[in-house]
Amino acid sequence: MTKIYCSHKLKDFLGQKFFISTEDPYNHYGDWNAHLFYYGGRKNLILVNNKSYYSVFLIDIKKADFKDFSTLFFNRLTGQLQYDDVIGPADLLITIQKYTPLVFSRTNNDKKTIGTINDYVYQYEVRKEHPYWVDKNLLEYNSSINSGLTGAGRTSTSYYGQPIKDMRTLLNSKL
Repeated sequence: MTKIYCSHKLKDFLGQKFFISTEDPYNHYGDWNAHLFYYGGRKNLILVNNKSYYSVFLIDIKKADFKDFSTLFFNRLTGQLQYDDVIGPADLLITIQKYTPLVFSRTNNDKKTIGTINDYVYQYEVRKEHPYWVDKNLLEYNSSINSGLTGAGRTSTSYYGQPIKDMRTLLNSKL
C-alpha cells in the first residue's frame, strides 16, 4: 500500500472523504507527497517520491479527477518513467504493482520532501516563463526538473543525487 501525503492546501481542496487514517506497513519503494499549486489560474498537482525525490506533475486538475485518481496517476507516472528511460514497456505492470493501492493521508510534515516540492514548483514556474520552454510539453518540463541535482535526503553534504537515477535504482532494487 502506498500513501500519498497531502499538503494542507490539497487536503482542504479534497475534503475529508478522501482520507483514511490507518497505520500501514512500510513501502520499500517509497510513498509520495502531493501539493496543490496554482499557475496561470489553473490548479496543478505535484507528487514527489519521498525516497528518490522523483516528481510527477499533473496540470489543470479538477476535483472530479480524484474519483479515478489511481488511473490518472499511474498513466502519468508510467508515461514519465518511460520518457525518462527509467522503465521500459515491459515493466509497466510491475511498476504499477509496486505502488498499488493508493491511499490518501494527511501530511507527514517531511521537511526535506516539502522543501524539494517547493523547489520543483519554483523550477516549473521559471521554465514556463522562459522563451526556450514555450513549445515544450509537460514530459519535457518534468524530465528537465527530474534531471537536476538534489541534495535532499542525502547522508553526506558533498553528495548530490539525481532523481531519475535514484528512481531507476529504487525500482530495480530487490526486496
